[in-house]
Amino acid sequence: MNCPHHIQWVIAAPNGLHQCLQCFEVVTRKDITPKFEDLGPELQRQWEAHEAAAKRAEPAQAAP
Repeated sequence: MNCPHHIQWVIAAPNGLHQCLQCFEVVTRKDITPKFEDLGPELQRQWEAHEAAAKRAEPAQAAP
């Protein structure tokens, strides 16, 4: 089965990742349809904010 990972099926997952609800795979910007560049600015901001929040949390988790 070849899942198109439509943006309506993609949810924010832990650690700044995104997951497709149809096939349960972790997806990136280049995996989704429509293309990331074709999404509206609000969806792009949400995606980027979720990734950025995970990057900010990484140093705190790495500390002993």
